[in-house]
Amino acid sequence: MTVFFGCITLAGCGIVLFAIILLLAEKKRIHDYRQDAAEMENSLIEVIKDAEVLIKEMNKFSDYAVSRLEERNSLLTKLLEEADRRIETLRSLSGAESETLSEKFEETSPQESKDEAYTESSLRSRLFSKKKVIPLDDKRHEIVKLSRSGMDSGEIARLLNMGKGEIELIAKIGK
Repeated sequence: MTVFFGCITLAGCGIVLFAIILLLAEKKRIHDYRQDAAEMENSLIEVIKDAEVLIKEMNKFSDYAVSRLEERNSLLTKLLEEADRRIETLRSLSGAESETLSEKFEETSPQESKDEAYTESSLRSRLFSKKKVIPLDDKRHEIVKLSRSGMDSGEIARLLNMGKGEIELIAKIGK
């Protein structure tokens, strides 16, 4: 009987020793997970810092782009006001005076003499040919006119080869 108890005690000691080895292996594996988690945390912190730098640079660029657009918009507005003023002056003058004044305007601004005057038929022909580019001001007037006539923004977008959102925005501004 002592041999039996000795064998059971020895088997029990072996099982305890095996359990201790498994516990140590598990503890080492848990330690590796913690180390991996710390490394991943550090790499995520670096990625977040890089993303913040990129966001700051994008904000600076967008501020620059917006300021340039505002400058161009104010310049364009001034030019449109000047053109409207010249048109009103030409309309208010009669006969010979308007001819001499239009010649004077053509001499002072050769760029305007190069530009083609847009009549309704030439604008229509330009709208239906997809390869030619229509100046933005003419497109804007055409968008407002077509939207007031009851045309859907999708149809206008297909007709003018522009985005639907852009059409809707210009139509709302035109109202």
